[in-house]
Amino acid sequence: MIWSWVRKGVVLPISPADCRDIVITHRALTAISTSGQSPVTIDVEDCGAAYRFLMPALAATPGAWLLTGTPRLLQRPILPLVEVLRGIGADIEQVEQGWLIQGRVFRPVEMFHETSLPIDASQSSQMASALVLAAPLLGLRTLHLTTPDIPSLSYLRMTLACTRDWLVEIPGVECPETPIGAPGDWSAALFWFAYARLHPEHTIVLSPLSLESIQGDSVIYRWFKMLNVVVSSNDLSVEIAAKPLETMPRLVLDVRDHLDTVPVMSALAALLPADITFQNVRNLQYKESDRLHALATQLQPYAQITITDNELRVIGKGQPIAAGAEFDTLHDHRLAMAFLLFSDAKLNDTGCLRKSYPELISQLFVK
Repeated sequence: MIWSWVRKGVVLPISPADCRDIVITHRALTAISTSGQSPVTIDVEDCGAAYRFLMPALAATPGAWLLTGTPRLLQRPILPLVEVLRGIGADIEQVEQGWLIQGRVFRPVEMFHETSLPIDASQSSQMASALVLAAPLLGLRTLHLTTPDIPSLSYLRMTLACTRDWLVEIPGVECPETPIGAPGDWSAALFWFAYARLHPEHTIVLSPLSLESIQGDSVIYRWFKMLNVVVSSNDLSVEIAAKPLETMPRLVLDVRDHLDTVPVMSALAALLPADITFQNVRNLQYKESDRLHALATQLQPYAQITITDNELRVIGKGQPIAAGAEFDTLHDHRLAMAFLLFSDAKLNDTGCLRKSYPELISQLFVK
């Protein structure tokens, strides 16, 4: 949607079924395109993607803009992106409500830099994706990652695949040859993989979904094969069915590129039970909530939790779910998905699921 607006000046239409993040982004792009007052307030609520992706686009769009959101959003990392933009002449000022941006037309970035534009994306790959999406407005052709460890790098590769018509070169990061168009959301599908493992009486068909997807979280089908879940595919659907487990599973998962999977996989470990070690989890603290702290505290009755340096280990206790058990989602959609795996537990907020998976509750009710 942002790429269409950057390249063609067109705000793509949305449907009532679209998730909240898409609605927020659509509203923001519409406000930019029809701006009248000054400064124009661009409120992206809790949408981290819109927060980071729109920052360079606003800096390179003539006008005065106030980029704002929820208090939690304004605490999330964005300074490396701001510093890079200021380094090429962007007028961005931090104010109490967010960021006051005086947008203007940029000369090509190459006129300011001999080689490439550097960005520290160690806290979020969205720092780099934001610059790629705004590349035509900045005249950017080459981007350099200043640190080797980039979380959720697959999302940056997907951004490159979406923006092939203005190719930005990033040394060490290849643009996927597979088209971006494979449908389905593997991050959302994870809930049903976990549900199937916990409820082997169900065979679940997910459609549309493709094993050929370039989404990083498509790795989960390989994880669940290790949990004795049979995965088969037919055209653009995936069928999953769990087989009996003979022993308590023990997995070690590197989730640097799959951070959104950790809440659901942690809940699964607590309930199955299983022993799962998640490596490279540090950046979970920068999400919609501090997910590391939330999981460590709220899963404690059901699992032994250990956090050491950059690892999280969850060893399920096999405890029955306490009557009247309650969970605080902290208004975080990934935590809500995780805690929904606890049958009959009470969640203080499921409305946050509208952010990425608005139909989950109705689909779960049907099950």
